[in-house]
Amino acid sequence: MPLIPKVGRRKFRVKLVLLTIGAFLWIGVILRMIPLWWMFITSIKPAEEVYLIPPTLFPHRPTFAAYKIIFTLSGYISSTGAYIAHPSWMTYPMYVYLKNSLIITFGTMILQIPITALAAYAISKLESPRWSRILFLFFIGTMMIPGQIALIPTYLLIQHFPFPTRSIPYIPFTKIKWPAFNLFNTYFAVIIPAGFSAFYFLLFKGFFDTIPDSILNAARIDGASELSILRRIVMPISKPVFAAVSYFSFSAAWNSYMWPLMVLQREKLYPMSVQLARISRLLSGQTMEVRGREGLTEDLTKMIELGWSWNGLMAMSIVESIPVFVMFIIFREYLMTGIKLRGFK
Repeated sequence: MPLIPKVGRRKFRVKLVLLTIGAFLWIGVILRMIPLWWMFITSIKPAEEVYLIPPTLFPHRPTFAAYKIIFTLSGYISSTGAYIAHPSWMTYPMYVYLKNSLIITFGTMILQIPITALAAYAISKLESPRWSRILFLFFIGTMMIPGQIALIPTYLLIQHFPFPTRSIPYIPFTKIKWPAFNLFNTYFAVIIPAGFSAFYFLLFKGFFDTIPDSILNAARIDGASELSILRRIVMPISKPVFAAVSYFSFSAAWNSYMWPLMVLQREKLYPMSVQLARISRLLSGQTMEVRGREGLTEDLTKMIELGWSWNGLMAMSIVESIPVFVMFIIFREYLMTGIKLRGFK
């Protein structure tokens, strides 16, 4: 239903208000699109054009060399006769970092969504009112703890899984240590700590509370198990909340930076978010070098000719943003129409 009926739009004052509102909205859209446009035109600029002052609004010689380089990792012969495939920015082609991001993201979703949904369903439909209230406050209370406080215990947990201690404890009355695993420098170091989310728990429970108990009780009378009820009744009804949580979980895992940076020290395991930040720091130093010298070294000149500059970083940023956009397209019906969840309206 429109905010103002069509009949009322014929008045001059109403038309003026609508035009003003539309103008402000279009200004907002344009301001939001400028960074995307700048990122795209920078990605198709030659490397030497990126450093022009003042910067160009449109590329003089558009080229997709940056996209080719980040996927093929082509190199050149330096002045010393050595083959250089990269200016210490990327040891591997970009699809390696893209693969790492996909493994971490889908691994997180596979672990996080079922655990959170089952916990929310149990508290919403299975526990007694007293225990349901106590457990609900316990889970939601974890949202009050800043993530920075949990970094050290989580780091110790990864080193001595499943013990968040400085050293592996001994079995009581023996000198034998409990079996433990060092998950440092593995995908599990990023996936396991994200196995539960209090925010997604709140979304799931808010939706499960709206499901009538009479439907579930009728299924129980017919002899259906709780897992069967969850699979055949609750999950089909709960497609909107599962879609929303899937999109949020994917976006959060895909863009995570600080924790993967702490527990993944090998470049071969870096996700896209960590590699992009690393390249950005190195490019900042290179920009100072380019602008601080009158002439460029031979290696730096060849590097710029190949396209190793900010255009490559922008190309990687565009490629990184595509999966999030695809996920939004997949779940757009539930995200755009609005999901009536408690505390999420």
